[in-house]
Amino acid sequence: AAEPPTKKVKEETTGWESHTLNSSEAFMKADEGRSFTSLATDSVSVLQGIGPVATRVLEVLKLKTVEDLAKYKFFLMARALLTLSETETEGGRPEGSVMNVDKAGYESKSLKEIVAAPVSALEGLTDEAVELFGDLKVKTIGDLGNFKYCRWAEATVAITAYEETKTATERKKERMLSKLQ
Repeated sequence: AAEPPTKKVKEETTGWESHTLNSSEAFMKADEGRSFTSLATDSVSVLQGIGPVATRVLEVLKLKTVEDLAKYKFFLMARALLTLSETETEGGRPEGSVMNVDKAGYESKSLKEIVAAPVSALEGLTDEAVELFGDLKVKTIGDLGNFKYCRWAEATVAITAYEETKTATERKKERMLSKLQ
């Protein structure tokens, strides 16, 4: 006996299908339509351009997910130093200032000098990590602060705080329930 034709299941809409927002240059083709929230918890392999060399580096550094990469302490330190170096005035340190950066090596140097320093100046970064970063053309602290995969990961994780993940139906129910209270 032939089976009856199955009914087509209507896909739940989110209400975002007609929007043009995209980050197609950052993610693999198969992942471009996913939510930022789901991408943040996925493997770093969803980032476009993560090849065998970058994969090896990230494995050694124990950075498995996009979120791990976004929160990598040496990237965050390098990014902060790079950003603040843009505000530095040569000779502008006031007398008696206690502002300092520990763990960045080159402690007595200016921010601009620290950013130009080799990544090996970051205290705690292993020789192996320094060598592997070199394979990725990340030679200075500034290079690490601008490393596109870390920046893409950081932005992906940050934007999740502003992303709506509920479907249109779920949002409608939520609005209706809030009116009843």
